[in-house]
Amino acid sequence: MVTKEELINAAKRADKKTDGPLSQNDFIRITGFREWQIENLFPEGGWSELKRLAKIESQPVRPKKLPGKKAIRKKKTIAKKKTTTKEKTIAKEDVIDQKESIDPEEVVTQEDAITEVDSLDLSDEKTNHKIVQPPISPPVQSKKEMEERIKMEIAEFGELIDFRGLRHAPINENGVIYLFGMVSHEIGFMVEAVHAAFPDCEAKRNTGNNRYQRVRIKFEYKSSNFKSQGYDSAGADMIVCWIHDWPDCPIEVLELKNAIDKLKR
Repeated sequence: MVTKEELINAAKRADKKTDGPLSQNDFIRITGFREWQIENLFPEGGWSELKRLAKIESQPVRPKKLPGKKAIRKKKTIAKKKTTTKEKTIAKEDVIDQKESIDPEEVVTQEDAITEVDSLDLSDEKTNHKIVQPPISPPVQSKKEMEERIKMEIAEFGELIDFRGLRHAPINENGVIYLFGMVSHEIGFMVEAVHAAFPDCEAKRNTGNNRYQRVRIKFEYKSSNFKSQGYDSAGADMIVCWIHDWPDCPIEVLELKNAIDKLKR
């Protein structure tokens, strides 16, 4: 059974992975816990009570912004300091070597620096809002480029395994899901549901003596993909993969490559 402390700790970890305030949907997506678990353990306040106990802020902390006139004065002050430093450096070099001449174009006067600051676009002074540039849209692939990419993916095959009706080994997560579906019953699993949300699969595992244990499964081609994609280990009970390459994995791993070798024998 899940405890209040487990949900609170999971909320703290999930909050660190989000830029803004953590929502209930974000919490469920990252950790794999369900809404009914929150309601059962926190019947009085629900998600609000869980956020309070986990000390999660409802609003993001925003940096304090200077008013328009103060911001302009600050920019002018910075420009003056840079100009004075520049002039002192030039004077020092002139004393050291009188023979060297100073290019007039390289000398920045205080008046020029202030003029440059005044010419800056400060159109956000009246509204006191930060001007945000719109994101650059990714290039749209043409129909021909998409067809070529699909052909390349279709043309790739894994190693020959000739396992029943499957000639080649999986090369991606979808292949792992298909192979697990072929052998899940034989290796003691009863699949309840497969979905797109994390974790990928809800199942029950036969522990013997007509007893079953609930298990939450995340499918990966390699077990290390679970770590590289930033999933929370508290949200899954097992990784089902084709290749197990994560020796320090904190949760149980089922390597199908090894499992079907046993089934062949």
